[in-house]
Amino acid sequence: MACIVYQIDKKTGAKFAYESVSYWDKDKKQPRSKRKYLGKVDPETGEIIPSRSSAAPIKISEADASEIIKLRTLVEDQAAQITELTRQLEQEKETAHKLSIRLREIIKIAQG
Repeated sequence: MACIVYQIDKKTGAKFAYESVSYWDKDKKQPRSKRKYLGKVDPETGEIIPSRSSAAPIKISEADASEIIKLRTLVEDQAAQITELTRQLEQEKETAHKLSIRLREIIKIAQG
């Protein structure tokens, strides 16, 4: 099973991406992994900038491209919903804080 592994260079802070494939080493009787360098990760967008050797364009079918667009739209819509809910939550917190202050004032008045 292959997965993408990210590694950060401690000196420069640059982030690199590798494809990691796990396999069973029969001699050592332990799992091992082979890594293939994919490229550097763009810090702003998070996209992998391919290395020169793997710069061949990736071919995506029309159906896959359509699915990617649908998923991207779904993610953007959900991000907008999260932003709106966060804004509403902040308003609710502010209202709760104001009510708490008002309640303390009323209790002081009632106590005398």
